[in-house]
Amino acid sequence: MTEPPRAGWPARRRTVLTAAGLALAIVACGLGIWIWRGRAAPAGRAFSLIYPHYDTLTATVNATGQLEPAQVVTLSFSSPGRIDQVLVKVGDSVAAGAALARQDTRDLRLRVAQAGAALAQAQASYDRVAAGASAAERAAAEAQLAQTQGQLRQAQGSVTAADLRAAEAQLAQAQAQLARLSGGPQADDLRAAEAQLAQAQAQLATQRSQLSAAKTSAQIQLEQATNSLTQAQSRYSTAAQNWQYVQDTGNDPIVPSVADSSRPGKTKPNRLNDAQRQQYQSAFVQAEAALHSAEGAVQQAQVAAENARQAEAGGVQAAEQQVALAQSNLDKLRAGAGADQLAGARAAEASARASLAKLRGEQRDGALQAAQAAVAQAQANLDRVAGGPQTSDLAVARAQVASAQAALDLAKLALDQATLTAPFAGVVAELNLRPGEAPSQARAPLVLADLSSYHVDVTVDEIDVSRLAAGQPVTLTLDALPGLALPGLVETISPLATANTAVTSYQVRVTTAAREPRLRAGMSASADIVVARRPNVLLAPRRAVRNDRGRLVADLPRDPSVCALPAEQRPPTIDLEQREVTTGLSNDQVIEIVAGLDERTCVFVEGVDARISVLFGPPPGIRRQ
Repeated sequence: MTEPPRAGWPARRRTVLTAAGLALAIVACGLGIWIWRGRAAPAGRAFSLIYPHYDTLTATVNATGQLEPAQVVTLSFSSPGRIDQVLVKVGDSVAAGAALARQDTRDLRLRVAQAGAALAQAQASYDRVAAGASAAERAAAEAQLAQTQGQLRQAQGSVTAADLRAAEAQLAQAQAQLARLSGGPQADDLRAAEAQLAQAQAQLATQRSQLSAAKTSAQIQLEQATNSLTQAQSRYSTAAQNWQYVQDTGNDPIVPSVADSSRPGKTKPNRLNDAQRQQYQSAFVQAEAALHSAEGAVQQAQVAAENARQAEAGGVQAAEQQVALAQSNLDKLRAGAGADQLAGARAAEASARASLAKLRGEQRDGALQAAQAAVAQAQANLDRVAGGPQTSDLAVARAQVASAQAALDLAKLALDQATLTAPFAGVVAELNLRPGEAPSQARAPLVLADLSSYHVDVTVDEIDVSRLAAGQPVTLTLDALPGLALPGLVETISPLATANTAVTSYQVRVTTAAREPRLRAGMSASADIVVARRPNVLLAPRRAVRNDRGRLVADLPRDPSVCALPAEQRPPTIDLEQREVTTGLSNDQVIEIVAGLDERTCVFVEGVDARISVLFGPPPGIRRQ
């Protein structure tokens, strides 16, 4: 298959076919001939005569890029804070999961302890609800049942007009209560309970916002008080030094001496009078008072900051409890009256009816019914106490335990995140952390690189990308390390074209597992991707074949005997004839001759200095671009 050169290809993405498999002995022989011809060739002769040669031709696609590590990640803390420890330095190799740096975790540990205590409290409340009524409560319910049973046997009463009106009103009230419980929750009650829940939720949000803002303000005031203390300490140090100097020498500490007119060329101390000494003493006393005041302000700010932190924790917890209580009340209301409440309402209605019947003259029957209702009510109360905790009460207590557990988990997570750990084994490439300082917002706190392998991302134009496939072998060469060739493979080929480029191209990733201590990320690399290999083909210098009006031709001497002459004996000009040839693969050095020439045909090559091997390319150590 003929593949003529393509004009206008980008220099970084053109197809390059390099001669491969030449034996070292042949290269050495070609180098010797080059040196010998360089000494013997006459100046001004600009042609060579060569014979085609059989060898292996390898087709490659060439592209350039930069050497990059297998992984590079920027690590930072999830929350702001001062650095307590930096456990690594630039260039250190670390294992996956190794600790790299830690923030100051004193406040985080206190939050974990606080959340643990809140969880223990919530768990105790749940256990108390789940345990049900105590032995004393059961005994009281049993005693009440025994009392009503005794009253059932002793029911008696008397009737008055006032008693009658009271008994009628009591019956009406009991009937209304029974009807309300039997009919389910009222709309007004539901709206009121829902409003209470919404109010508790709004109060919780307000508490969180206000208390958080108060804590932040207290922390800012603490920092301001600390800065004021530093300034006061500096002024006090200066005033103390000046006053001590005045006491020791009696001189002005700023202008220690003046010219002595009685002794030319000499100086004398600048003595202070009492008023001036008093000024230095007053300055010292004022600086000392300002220092004490600044120290007191710092202490007050510390107390205020701690109070704000505790107020935030307590206020939010209290608001959350109010939300849980309002939710419980709403759930109870939606669930309607329980069996014990209905039994109590029925008992109250029966008791009121019996009392009214007794007052109307049916003393015995009425008293008996009332006593029976009281017994039923007492029995229902005993059944409730003995039946264990209510479902709604258990749900509220369980929700409080879950909320406390979530708070503890969050506090532990914040404590764990205060330690920066390595997500993979690598080398510390950049470090901008110092103990006692907060991380800078402008620079990456820590950069970790995995240097176990490297890759090069190159761009290949649309003409050549169709010839690439994952797994193809690649040879990487580096401008910074001449003579070093790294083996690699094509790992991925982007399915989408690269945007914002003049030529349609695609990104190709080449990986290499070569271990070389001189490799550095960012080095410029050239990738030769092997796309085809053709063994035992006839090769001629690429410049020996030219295009003549659409035909590929080679120039041959009409007298082949001149090819046998030494270079210095050849005539300056040679009579030539054209021969049409058929070509195959080619590169910037050689081209495959399919038909038209053989290895015994002498070929004329114009414009090539005789000191350069036209078959094997430039002298050793020079790379064709």
